[in-house]
Amino acid sequence: MLQLNYEYLTQTVAPTFEPVTVAVAKNHLRVDISTDDTLIGTLITAAREYVELFTGQSFIQRTYRADLADFADAIRLPRGPVLAITSVKYYDTSSPETLQTWGASNYYLHNDIWRRIEGVSLPSVGSRADNVQITYTAGRSPLASPQLDATPKAIVQAILLLVGDFYEHRESQVLYPGQLLENRALQMLLNPYVNHR
Repeated sequence: MLQLNYEYLTQTVAPTFEPVTVAVAKNHLRVDISTDDTLIGTLITAAREYVELFTGQSFIQRTYRADLADFADAIRLPRGPVLAITSVKYYDTSSPETLQTWGASNYYLHNDIWRRIEGVSLPSVGSRADNVQITYTAGRSPLASPQLDATPKAIVQAILLLVGDFYEHRESQVLYPGQLLENRALQMLLNPYVNHR
């Protein structure tokens, strides 16, 4: 099975909301002024991005395109949970400049793994780095209608801890020169969600 790394991915549709609202974050921070609303919104996004990178998961739905040099019988798609394969396109050897669409009846999705249907031959591709392009949606919460409760409470709490940390300590955090502070509660909240596959 081919295991893709993040460098193969391009995010083509970004999340349109965050799993924590500015109002919830302000309540957590005990902030009752509106002056810092934009800053707090930016900190929420930064915290969510960190949590997603740390765990290897997408907690808010978005669309990715994975670019590969060739097909494989099975390809694990990163930044799941993968909800659906939108399309599989490829440049074949007979028309190396024309992107072809491979029909959905030739493959299926199972546990974040794209798999070729047994007995179906894989197309021949050329020598490009992006011969095969798999577009898919991933995330826990729907893209069009935010369902904030789709995000696990531990992840919401981790984001709030980070927002609080970022807001309170806007510069480097040190115990003494050369020793950075660690947030152990954050690690405890995120470790169960780290993608160990």
